[in-house]
Amino acid sequence: MRTPPDTVGGPGTDVESAMAAAVLRESVLGARRAARRAAEVLRAEGFTLDEWLVLDTLEDGDGLTMSELREATVTDKATLGRRVDSLATRALVYREVDGLDRRVVRVFLSTRGRDVLSHLTTLLAQHRRPGEGG
Repeated sequence: MRTPPDTVGGPGTDVESAMAAAVLRESVLGARRAARRAAEVLRAEGFTLDEWLVLDTLEDGDGLTMSELREATVTDKATLGRRVDSLATRALVYREVDGLDRRVVRVFLSTRGRDVLSHLTTLLAQHRRPGEGG
């Protein structure tokens, strides 16, 4: 039986808190390890993890605004701007002004971008460690 949240020092509170902290710690460390391995694979191909995230996000939701991309990739505004600029320079994404609101710019994945994303995603899948989900 769970202890009500307003009960301080009740039975099981310390154990539940310790378990929750341990699960959180292992989740964060696992995510960091996976991100580090992915970044190494991508770096060898001339890409950053943020650039791959932008490409991957656009595959699922093409024509996103920068705000939508920022939220989906959990990337700060300045970094996202640089990453999208880099991808646009390489013709992997392109920008278009929104048809209804000219203040809004939407980002799209190009055909070349789809091909590059497919290649990168294949490489990332090949470099997963045994026992990783997916």
